[in-house]
Amino acid sequence: MEWRSTVNEFLDSLQTKGASANTVMAYRNDLTQFATYLSTVLPEDAAWSNVTTNTVGAYVQRLTEQNYTASTIARKVAALKTFFHWLSQRELVMEDPTLRLRSPKVEKRTPRLLSEEEVNRLFESASKMPPPRSLRDRALLEVIYATGMRVSEAIALRLSDVDFETNTIRCAGRGTRQRTVPLTPQAAAALRAYLDNARGDMVNNADTDFVFVNPLGSKLTRQAVWQLTRQHAQTAGIEGELTPHTLRHSRAAHMLNNGEDIRRVQEWLGHANLATTQMYRPRADKENKLVPINP
Repeated sequence: MEWRSTVNEFLDSLQTKGASANTVMAYRNDLTQFATYLSTVLPEDAAWSNVTTNTVGAYVQRLTEQNYTASTIARKVAALKTFFHWLSQRELVMEDPTLRLRSPKVEKRTPRLLSEEEVNRLFESASKMPPPRSLRDRALLEVIYATGMRVSEAIALRLSDVDFETNTIRCAGRGTRQRTVPLTPQAAAALRAYLDNARGDMVNNADTDFVFVNPLGSKLTRQAVWQLTRQHAQTAGIEGELTPHTLRHSRAAHMLNNGEDIRRVQEWLGHANLATTQMYRPRADKENKLVPINP
């Protein structure tokens, strides 16, 4: 048996269940690394039933010695647990060697937040670019902030997902979950301006229905969105690490601070668990520190 063949079967099962491409890629990277390790330590015993608690423990110890961060090791341990649970269900292992495997303690970091004034400065910075990019970048950032979308969701938007009659967007979330989220009037205006006055020039003769495209008419990548966000933040004089996900964090905090119902925010952001939404209940003061909201 070849270790990676079973890993590929597991990945196929994830795709069948509707796991996102990013989720499958993360499992592929982590489990392929583990399979490579097994091919070294168990070269002649290539059977999952021969993988013991000591085998897995030694692997995690090696990750620590290689200076992987606690959060990365915790993610890899979680991947192993999910994988071996799958093996157990298919009776490919008699005993799950990860049952007593502990993840390293990961210190939870408070999300970076922008003030509403900083968000507006970011938008204005995007508008200073030459067209048609100025219209695209402004619309992209406005939509991400207004809807609380993840980057993967924003770049996957198609023209048919936009409804200007109701000023809403249909968003394909994680797994098979979908949600419809409203646009603010400002975001709707920015998106309409981009679609009417810029997207056609960028698409040219390309056959695509993705909303946000690059100058060659192809779908924007996650890396491109991260890069342009950082560029506009730097131009706007916004200090500190800033990613597109910062806009999602900030939007959630701003909504809660403005009195929006937490269940509504949960639905808006597509959180499966209300506890995830609860983390946004703090707000940012002038120094961008977090101050709890009084219940």
